[in-house]
This record gives sequence, structure tokens and C-alpha cells, in this order.
Amino acid sequence: MSDGASILHRVALNAAFIALGYGLRRSKVLSVDDGRTVFRFATHVTLPALLLYVMTRATSGSSSEILRTVVERVSGTIPAMSLAVGIGCSLGAYFLYRKHPARARGLAVGSATGVNLGMFAYPFIEAIWGMPGLAMCAMWDAPNAVVVFGAAKAIFAAEQKNGDASRAVHDDGGIYDGEWLDKKKHGYGCYKYPSGSTYEGQWKNNIKDGLGVYTYAKGGSYAGEFKRGRFEGTGIRVLRTGVVKAGLWEDNEFVEATTVKDCEGTIAAANAAVASARKAAEASSLTMKALFWKVAKFPPVIAVTLASLMNFTGVALPQSAAQLVVPLANANNPIVLLTLGVLFKPAMDRLQLQAVARFIGVKYGLGLIAAAMCTIFIPQSFSLARGVIAALCVMPVPSIVMQYSAEHDNDGQLAAAIVMSSQAMTIILICCFAVAAPHIANIDRAVFSGALAAGAVALSAASAAGVKALETSKSDRSSKSNMAVAPTASMASIPRASRNTRRRIAIRESPLLTLSARGSKFARPRARANIRSTHAFAMSGGMKFVRL
Repeated sequence: MSDGASILHRVALNAAFIALGYGLRRSKVLSVDDGRTVFRFATHVTLPALLLYVMTRATSGSSSEILRTVVERVSGTIPAMSLAVGIGCSLGAYFLYRKHPARARGLAVGSATGVNLGMFAYPFIEAIWGMPGLAMCAMWDAPNAVVVFGAAKAIFAAEQKNGDASRAVHDDGGIYDGEWLDKKKHGYGCYKYPSGSTYEGQWKNNIKDGLGVYTYAKGGSYAGEFKRGRFEGTGIRVLRTGVVKAGLWEDNEFVEATTVKDCEGTIAAANAAVASARKAAEASSLTMKALFWKVAKFPPVIAVTLASLMNFTGVALPQSAAQLVVPLANANNPIVLLTLGVLFKPAMDRLQLQAVARFIGVKYGLGLIAAAMCTIFIPQSFSLARGVIAALCVMPVPSIVMQYSAEHDNDGQLAAAIVMSSQAMTIILICCFAVAAPHIANIDRAVFSGALAAGAVALSAASAAGVKALETSKSDRSSKSNMAVAPTASMASIPRASRNTRRRIAIRESPLLTLSARGSKFARPRARANIRSTHAFAMSGGMKFVRL
């Protein structure tokens, strides 16, 4: 099979897996939550197996011979270049996103740190440059794995902490761990009172507001809705005597009884708010020591460390272990591609498209510049290394970014869009390298590096043009802002409406929270959709991030 046919076959196979995953979600065989669960399995099981297999395979007889004879002159240079490119692109992305909100900056910088090799790059490199190219790819992979599974994960965790989650100790001894906005408790957080009582849930302008659980120090609790720091709405109060009060509350007073079953939806939503609050609290108390151990215990990092030790000591992967590892390693790529299809959102809004367009320009502009700087130092006679290294610098965003995004409460759908868009962009560039590969030996290395630099400029200009074309006009932003803060017409027409009327109007017309008084169900997807758009707008440079 020719180089071009091999590449097209690989592209078609990847597209088929993604389409299958998307079809399974559309037919409701798999849900988005199922996709996240499957991807978590891939991250903690099949990906470590893939890393262990690929990195130890380089010590096999045929591969080590290739490494000795083909890349002898650059055997120390290639790993150093891999590490330098990973760190350099990360620093470059941070510089370009330095004025963006922390969450958006974390997603962009973390995604630009390192590249996806594994089952994505290896088949393409082997199809174009054969086993010598594959051997150099393996040499590039070890430092890249350290960057992806160490530095990138640390970036996501650090930016989550820097963004809107931190700890505060009050003068009276109360401790708050969670999210902030304009130096006020806002979003999700946990508060421990001096008395020993605790509140976990949503905050607004330093006040308990939204959904949460209040637990009394001497026993008993309340779970449900809060307003202005008081029990307000649907909730369940459990007294320390065991008595249960389920129903509607107003200004801390129990005003209407219902059944516990009627409150199940609200309680489920309150528990979800507690889980988010605890995650924010964990991020706020993250220390450098805790961050180090969190990264060190990550399964892919353990796999990279083990493979590196085996390579250093010359120990081969035992046959019995290989029989377990190889099937899991081969399953990684199909599982990841299926998950991409399940999480794929074909109709992105304008803000997400703008964020993706901006990121593609940053990542591939930096990647091509790094390729130009690396290849200028490769000897003219070693054209193989110039082509392989240039291709490795523009490999796509690691799929693990989606898992990092989920773990650190970032925009999962935007992360999936970035991963898929980068894969499409890399395939285009790989096709260009496939066409140029036979002629690289005849091209002066300065000319080759100059062509890569020119490509970086052209791609960055195209990205900037795309971002400009997708910008929201000032009149549109003003209109949306007015719509967001203006009271509804029905609210204005009933200045002193009864409690039940006010609740029905709020339920019908609230843009962020759909919560019925009885048999309620918390519609987080709609709220998250607004937050995702805000993340995308922040990442595109359009506004300061504000968690709604």
C-alpha cells in the first residue's frame, strides 16, 4: 500500500469509529455520561497499557538496532528537542493567553502542552518514513509523555486553583473553601462555622443562595433550596430526633407539607451541588505537595515511569504481562475515538467556534515555529530526521485533555471540540508532509525551516481572520446583556404576587434554573450550556469570565 493510500485508509478508519460513537449517542444506546465513563476507563486502563507497550517495544531487538544505526547522531538530541518543544509551546501559549480568565487559560495552555502520539501518530509516521521514522517517534515519546501526563495535568489543576477556588479563614474561626467572584463567595463552596455546623452548596454574593445542604453541629440537617441565606423553596429538614419535614419553606419557616417523594428531584439536585462544592473545596486547598502526589499517582504517569525504568535497566516486558497489556493497548484507540463520537457536538455556537479557531492558530503556529527551530539544527544529510521531527511538532492535542477538563470542572464539550479539530488539522498537515517527504533530501535545511516558519505565519493569520469573522458585534453583546438582567414582563406586572405565583413565574421564565416546586428536577444541562458558552467566550478573548 502506498504512503497516500495508507494515510487515507487510516483517516477513513478513524472517521468511521467517530461516526459510530456519534450514531450510538444519537440512537440513545450511549449517553454523554456513558461516554465520560468509558473515557475514564480508557485513561486509567487502556492508555497506561498502550504507553507501557509502546515505550518498552523500543528496546526490542529490531527497534534497538534501528535506533543504533539510523538515529545514532541525534539519539541524545531527539529527546531533548521533545522536552524543549513541549515546554516551549506551553510557555508560548501561556504568554498568548496570559490575560484570559484562569479556567479558559488552563484549557488552552494545558491543551497546547505536549502532543498525541500513541496510536494516532505511530501509524502515520510508519506509513511515510517506515521503521526508522517509527524508532525516532518512540524516542520523542518518552519526554512527551512526561510533559503530557505531568505538566499538562498540573496546569489544569493549578489554573483551577488560581481561577476561582481558594480558602479563606474568617476572624470568628469560620473556614470557607470554594469559588469566588469579585472577592465574594460565589458559585460552589463549603463553609465550616465556628460552632461545627457546615454548609455545602451554592453561593451568591457571600450568601447561601441556590441548592445545598446545611448540617447542624448537634445533629440534623436541611437539604434543598436556599434564598438570601435562608431556607426558601423545596427542601427536607431532618431533626436530630429523627422527625422529617418535607415540603415548601419560606424565610426559614415550614409553610406547606408534601411527601418525601415530591422532593426527590430537589434533593438529587442538592446532592449534585454538594458534589460540585466539595470538588471546588478540594481545588482551593490544593498545595504543591498535594499536586505532586496527585500527578505522581496518575496511572499514565506510573506507566511512563515504569517503562522508563525498564528501558534504563534493559529489562524486557515479561511474556505473561505482554499477553495482558497488548490487547488493552490495541483497544485504546478505538475506545477513545468512539468516545469522541459520543461527546461530539456537531453544531457549535459562534463563541465555541471562535475559541476553537483561536486555539488552532496558537497551537499550530507555535508547533510550526518549533519545527522550524528544531529542523535548522538537523544536518543536511539527515533529511529523514527533519521530516519526522517537523511532523511530530504538529501532532494533535492529547485526548487525555478531555479527562483533565472533566476532573477540573472545565468545559468538556469545548475540550472535545478542540481535540477533534486538532486531529483534523494534523491530518491535513500530515498529507502535506507525505507529499513533501520524497523531496526533503533535495531541499536546503534553511529553506525547509523557512517554509515551516512561513506556514506558521500563514496559519496564524488565517486563524486571526476566522476569530475576527466570528466576533460578536457590540450591539449583539449589549442586547444579550440587557436580556440577561432585565426582569420579566410577568414579574413586573405582579408586584405583590403570592408565593405560589412567584414560584410558578420563576420556574417558567428563569433562564438558568428549571426547578419545579413538587416532583422537581434540576435541569443542570441548560445551566451548564450557559456556562460552557461563557467559557468559550472567555477563551476566545471576548470577555472576563463570570460564573453565572
